[in-house]
Amino acid sequence: MASVVTEQEESSPDELPQEALDYFDGDELQARCFIEKYALETDEEGLIETHPKQMWERVAEAMASVEEDQSHWFDEFHWLLEDFTFVPGGRILHGAGNPRDVTLTNCYYTGIEEDSLEAIFDWCKSAARTYSYGGGNGVDIGVLRPQGTPVNNAARTSSGAVSFMELFSTTTGTIGQHGRRGALMISSPVWHPDIEDFVSIKSDDLDSVRYANISVKVDDEFMEAVQAGEEYTLHYESEEVGRVEDTVDARELWDEMITSAHASAEPGILFWDNVKAESPSEYCAPVEGTNPCGEQPLESNGACTLGHVNVASFIEGEFQQDADVDWDGIERAVRTGVRFLDDVVEYNLPLHAHEEQAEQARNTRRIGLGVTGLGDMLAKLRIKYDSDDAIAFVDRLMERIRNWAYDESTEIAKEKEPFPLFDAEEHLDRPFVQRLPQEIKDKIAEHGLRNVALLTVAPVGSGSVLTGTTSGVEPIFQLKYQRRSESLSQEFYEVDHRLVQEYRDATGNEEGELPDFFVTAHDIDPFFRVKMQGTLQPYVDSAISSTVNLPADIDVETVKEVYEYAWELGCKGVTVYRESSREGILISEEESEGDEDAEAQAVEAEEAAQAPVTTEGAAEPSAVTDPQTTPRPRPDVTMGTTQKIETGYGSLYVTINEDERGLFEVFAQIGRGGGYTASFTEAVARLISLGLRSGVPVEEIVEQLEGIRSPKIAWDHGEQIYSVPDALATALQRQLSGEFRKSIQARVDTFADGPGTGAHGEATVKTDTEAEKETVDEEDTDQAAELVSRGRSPECPDCSAMLVYEEGCVKCHGCGYSEC
Repeated sequence: MASVVTEQEESSPDELPQEALDYFDGDELQARCFIEKYALETDEEGLIETHPKQMWERVAEAMASVEEDQSHWFDEFHWLLEDFTFVPGGRILHGAGNPRDVTLTNCYYTGIEEDSLEAIFDWCKSAARTYSYGGGNGVDIGVLRPQGTPVNNAARTSSGAVSFMELFSTTTGTIGQHGRRGALMISSPVWHPDIEDFVSIKSDDLDSVRYANISVKVDDEFMEAVQAGEEYTLHYESEEVGRVEDTVDARELWDEMITSAHASAEPGILFWDNVKAESPSEYCAPVEGTNPCGEQPLESNGACTLGHVNVASFIEGEFQQDADVDWDGIERAVRTGVRFLDDVVEYNLPLHAHEEQAEQARNTRRIGLGVTGLGDMLAKLRIKYDSDDAIAFVDRLMERIRNWAYDESTEIAKEKEPFPLFDAEEHLDRPFVQRLPQEIKDKIAEHGLRNVALLTVAPVGSGSVLTGTTSGVEPIFQLKYQRRSESLSQEFYEVDHRLVQEYRDATGNEEGELPDFFVTAHDIDPFFRVKMQGTLQPYVDSAISSTVNLPADIDVETVKEVYEYAWELGCKGVTVYRESSREGILISEEESEGDEDAEAQAVEAEEAAQAPVTTEGAAEPSAVTDPQTTPRPRPDVTMGTTQKIETGYGSLYVTINEDERGLFEVFAQIGRGGGYTASFTEAVARLISLGLRSGVPVEEIVEQLEGIRSPKIAWDHGEQIYSVPDALATALQRQLSGEFRKSIQARVDTFADGPGTGAHGEATVKTDTEAEKETVDEEDTDQAAELVSRGRSPECPDCSAMLVYEEGCVKCHGCGYSEC
């Protein structure tokens, strides 16, 4: 692990308890994640828990309280939770035994009861209350009539289903709980007549529906029409509207979805016929939509209780040639985990926001047991994630987990009773259940099942920070991360993925290269990622939240092939994320035109620049101290140049104009207009301009800006660019250099040569360190530039490290922040 070197030794004002730091071996990120997200704190007593063991005891006691033999199950649950062998959903760790009224359920789905204005606003009211209790939500707009159909009010025709998405999004963004906004998934069936507007809603306006994920529910009929190149019928029917139909070219609509996904990772695709066919609950609680992250198809008012077996903790002889799995330990964890989650269902019944949610939970007792740390588990077994050996191993692992979970549910049903809506004949007729071993099916027929569904693969988020492992079934995302020091210096430093140090400790290989089984998400073929998901899916009765990370230069056709491959393999859904999607639909019109305008300005400025750039005509420095200083007015015509400088957040275009007295004003453009980075860049440029017009020497402005650091460093013409302000200082320095006294063509040649040339147009020889720095930072820079291009901050709001897109969610590996 990298050490922290700071200039100051003082601790931060909100110093972490030493007990927490000691448990996490001094890892400030893990300790802060525990203290700020999960440790019990009350208004009266302040922070009560300072060590995870106190949390494990609190949670184990709460869950054991619903059992007859509370002492026995306290011990079993404590074993399960200790050292994060099992990671319950965050709501459970936070809420179990907490005196506040908060739900222990992360996921809900609330349907719109009918096609009416009253029902729409009833949904908003219901969702707001759910958010206030800490739950996320899902909604499907397929029940709402399409645009242009008649309504019985002054409007005469409906504004359409899509028009209400902003209302749902705003409701979600407005209501927060424990410092977090609500989370929402809005879905639409592909057959709804408003589907084209749904698909393009975020492409047309980047600020639209910003507090929700969106997904299209695609059926097999549509996919078959895509394959055959046929038309597809959109339709909507209700008693009031009648039947509305329209036909579209299936391939054209599919291409629209894929192009949008290529550009912005949305909409996600849900293969809804696969979801319905594999759902065990269709006969008693048919699923209508999904939770915000998409791994849990749910019925209206349905909820799911989540927990994850940390499979990476069950390896004997880690990283050794004879490394093996503690199968007995995993079986015990799975079986105990099923009972634990079933007890969460019981404990949580009075803690739902609505009685309808409690009733549905009581009737179905749906749970979602999954795994986390799979990427680390494979590495500890010396198995490369993207190998046939990995596929074979995961197939065997998940088959065993499925069988243990279902067998345990029958045992609990025998001891207590089956879930109230259970029907043996109907349940055993479901395709997923039919694939179970015969002995388990016999037990289901005799004793029933305690839970309507048992298995899922959810994003683990902050839970994976606590375990220090890969999240869910994702591969290793990166081998190094940036974190901010907790000391007052607040400097960033690099830290290895914990697995790297564990490998070095276990093998004594302190400095050597890592073996090939340390493969990261960016190195894995996207089709193999889908193949891995397809391997998992037959053993998961709910769904899987997983993101296929794609390089920036991947084409639309490949993205389409990835989605179609997922459908062919029987996946229930898939999300792709292409890094640095600057060329996609999301920004193709507005952003590409912006780039063209900026480059056109550069040419025009070069053609207009007739006079040398100097500081000789600048106002006297004494003007700066004059309290009556007034910025000199702007002339109607100015001359200047535009430079393109690469930053860690994308290309920065800097136009520097001058008048007869010297440098006069600065314009700067990066990312999407009105976005986070663009707004502060414009502010800095305006202040520079104000300073120049008020007589502040250029050298003083440069001195103030140069060297300002940010999380992402880039290279431009052989120079390190530490931040956007540092890039502006660089632009001013280059403007002052003798280089700009040369001919127009020479200057154009100098700055058109691109990375790899020096400031004078000469080839730059990079040191090994520089080359390594560029390699290490390239993937992060792509992600930062992607977020900037979409008008969003690339920095974590909690710690200012870089955000990444993983498991279908924007998250931070620096502090564990997650938007899901």
